Amino acid sequence: MIPSHAPFSPRPPWLGGTLQTLRALRWPFAARLTPGHRLWLPLADGDALAAMLHLPPLVLEPARPLAVLVHGLTGSEEDPYLRDAAAGLLRRGFPVLRLNLRGSGPSLPRSTSHYHLGRAGDLQEALAALPAMLTGQGVVLAGWSLGGALVLNLLGRDTAGLPPVLGAAAIGPPLQPELAFRTIDANPLFGRALLALYRREVLAVPAVDLPESLRQAARRASSLVEFEATVTAPRFGYPSYAVYCEVNRPAAALPQIRVPTLVVMAADDPLVPIESLAGIDWAACPAVAPLAVEGGGHCGFYDRRQDEPLSLRAMAAFFEGLRKG
Repeated sequence: MIPSHAPFSPRPPWLGGTLQTLRALRWPFAARLTPGHRLWLPLADGDALAAMLHLPPLVLEPARPLAVLVHGLTGSEEDPYLRDAAAGLLRRGFPVLRLNLRGSGPSLPRSTSHYHLGRAGDLQEALAALPAMLTGQGVVLAGWSLGGALVLNLLGRDTAGLPPVLGAAAIGPPLQPELAFRTIDANPLFGRALLALYRREVLAVPAVDLPESLRQAARRASSLVEFEATVTAPRFGYPSYAVYCEVNRPAAALPQIRVPTLVVMAADDPLVPIESLAGIDWAACPAVAPLAVEGGGHCGFYDRRQDEPLSLRAMAAFFEGLRKG
């Protein structure tokens, strides 16, 4: 369908895309959550993903599906936007699972490799490992930034063997990876910081698939594009950076998606430009509902009219509609 457009009035002091992004990624006062339960979801190669399960204070009828939340680049279960979303969904009666990607945050102690744009298979294996008692009402998926790209790439492939996925949401996903990587590198505030965090994260993993030559390339890389081209692509067997981006392009997965999926993008996103929506044949993507918002930054969407981010309200209404459908 043609992208819908939504107005946006930022909540002071988060005026503009940069401040919205800082609030989403680094705000030090995170949303309060109910006590959680640590789960370890095994992967086929022996690694495991750490996840934090939260159960809602009230069990509503009909019962809600499990909401699985996936963070973005250099993130973890503790990212402010992820905690905000978890708190909002718990208030609506959804059980929530905050998932940490391979090599990130709490997953680090049981990782011998690292996540990247093409590792939707990790998400697939983690979902398949969930206990049936958690997935009896089905699953809804939500990913932010790179996590959103993984959700879209997962839904674009064969999902046989997974618990029933009722729907999904992707917030600020890099639909066109080259465009997002170039934009991040060009940003004077976020570019070098994200590269430094990503480099530190990758090198912290006691990896079995990162020889010294690639470790040196990781230390030398002066941009995210260079890092992906000289470290990630060769490390995981891609013949070139161009092939790495093309094979894992989330925009190419959209026509293959068969479950209702919401994609939310901000016009002032400083990391994943709204131009990512251009050139997509939306008529060929009948299951995908794209929403272009006039503001919100990268994974922010903190507006004047509500205590909750616009992206959370849209996602929650979308998921509740699936439950009722």
